[in-house]
Amino acid sequence: MREQKSLHSTADYSFKEVNQQSNNIIQIALGLYFLWGLGLAPVYDTWFIALSIGPLSLLLYYVPLWLLPERKLHHYMAGISFSVFMAQFIYQMHGLFEMHFFAFIGVILLITYQDWKIFIPATLFIVVHHGAFAYLQYAGMEEIYFTQLAFMDLSTFIIHVSLAAVIIGLCAFWAYDFGKKTKAMMEGRVQIEKQLKLADSNISIATEIAEGNLALEIDEKQTSDKLGQALLHMLEKLREADQREKLEKFINQGITGIHDILRKKELSLSEASDAVLQYLVRYVGANQGSLFVHKPQTKTLELLSCYAYDKKKHVEKELAYGQGLIGQTFLEKETILLKEVPESYVHITSGLGKATPRFLILVPLKVNETVVGVFELAFFKTITDDIIQLLELSAEHIGSEILAAQKAEEMKSLLGQSQENTEQMRAQEEEMRQNMEELQATQEELARKENEYLAEIAALKEQLGALKEV
Repeated sequence: MREQKSLHSTADYSFKEVNQQSNNIIQIALGLYFLWGLGLAPVYDTWFIALSIGPLSLLLYYVPLWLLPERKLHHYMAGISFSVFMAQFIYQMHGLFEMHFFAFIGVILLITYQDWKIFIPATLFIVVHHGAFAYLQYAGMEEIYFTQLAFMDLSTFIIHVSLAAVIIGLCAFWAYDFGKKTKAMMEGRVQIEKQLKLADSNISIATEIAEGNLALEIDEKQTSDKLGQALLHMLEKLREADQREKLEKFINQGITGIHDILRKKELSLSEASDAVLQYLVRYVGANQGSLFVHKPQTKTLELLSCYAYDKKKHVEKELAYGQGLIGQTFLEKETILLKEVPESYVHITSGLGKATPRFLILVPLKVNETVVGVFELAFFKTITDDIIQLLELSAEHIGSEILAAQKAEEMKSLLGQSQENTEQMRAQEEEMRQNMEELQATQEELARKENEYLAEIAALKEQLGALKEV
């Protein structure tokens, strides 16, 4: 991000820049006033006045400036200092009328402070000075000098004072107007600089986003404008998309790994279960896992595979329907997530051995509302939503494979039984054929003997007939 100049608030600008510039002008003017007083001293030999009142006028300004530099007191005292110098000059020149104009020069210079209130002390001092000194001079006090006129009527005095008030009033108005405009200008300047800073910030944010830095930390103050809000909204959407992409990648890679294992036809169901369970435990960062399979014949859940701490565990266990969390998961057909594992759990219904995990998830192996088993994984870390989603999807694929294996085993059993029945039928058919052959042989033998008997009978009949003829 480009370097930025420091921004000043309107108040800081008023107290620092305007104040410093005005102080410089006032200090130069007061110095010139003091030198002018020294220059007037030889005219009527007023050195004492020049060297006493002049420094006093300077101190009226410099003492509050030194003691309270952050306050405005020296602003107000500057007007009184100019007024005192005016009174000094009038006295030094024995009432020369032109010396009164030094008060106007002073109040004009006060405009630089851009504050109408600082004209009040100077105005009061001038009014009091003019009124008091005019009265005392015309009352007969010869050492008081206000004017060189022998007489000034009240109307002339009022006009004189009124014009002075108008001039001071106009100066006060200009100071107020300049201050208002300066404030507006500074607010505009601050706003412009703020917009420039926001623009640079937005450019920096856009650059970071373009470079793929979605982990960028953004202060809300940096995105207070519409463009910043739009960039922040875009960043949030990109983060969501990136999170979805990572989640999809995590799940797809996990499912692909399971598919690769299940596609290996040379593996038996037990071997495939061991491989899948080992893969899942390692892939999701679990420390232990077990897989139970439904046995319809015995109406139990049998521990088919167990894996813990990077090793296959040889454990035998059977659970009845509804027994423990495994049996409960089987009956309810819903995932169970435990954040506090009971100490007794591992000794009663778990297939994870004696280690007590911190977090446990049990997922039913469900295929079309048919649960064919349950697997459980134990973690020492929090189980995130992406892990839960992966395990539930994996459960469906593993359940399908187990169901297919069970169907294949059932078909194999039926086929074997059918083959056995066929062999039995073949044996019975051979036995019947042999019986038929034996029966046919017996029938032929009986027919032969019958023919022999008939031949013998016919021979006997012939012999008997011959005997009768004899």
